[in-house]
Amino acid sequence: MVIQYLSYAVISITILFGGNAYSAERVVLSIVNGAQMHHFTLKDLDSLPRSKIITTTPWTGENTVFEGISAKTLLEQIGESKGSFKVTALNNYWAMIPSNDIDKYNPLFAIRKDDQLMSVRDKGPIWVIYPLSDFKEEKNEVLHSRMVWQVNKIDIEK
Repeated sequence: MVIQYLSYAVISITILFGGNAYSAERVVLSIVNGAQMHHFTLKDLDSLPRSKIITTTPWTGENTVFEGISAKTLLEQIGESKGSFKVTALNNYWAMIPSNDIDKYNPLFAIRKDDQLMSVRDKGPIWVIYPLSDFKEEKNEVLHSRMVWQVNKIDIEK
């Protein structure tokens, strides 16, 4: 009986925590830039120069620490200096992040929240984060609608 319970415990732990290990090696983000396609695994994204935003959001409440790749860094990684992003989520929800947002806010493509990789259940593996706390006068539905979670694709538009 004890062995059966231990087996269930091991299987449960594997299911709960095994997803992050698997997702580190599969493509989690595709970036389309004209005829070029760029694919990134979670491991690839985690190895890029990281930025941090500490902010409150309507979905997290208190100050939360987000870490990931800034929009400007993503552009550099694909050899671009300017462009708007059409960001698409796993459920096909999409939003446009205009180039002037990138210049003004440099939103973050967060892969970590409070030092933890984000699962799909926690709005990951990638969540667009704006530094809302730094621009309190501009907290509005437009910026909120651009904070796409469960991002899996970006189309660069020039």
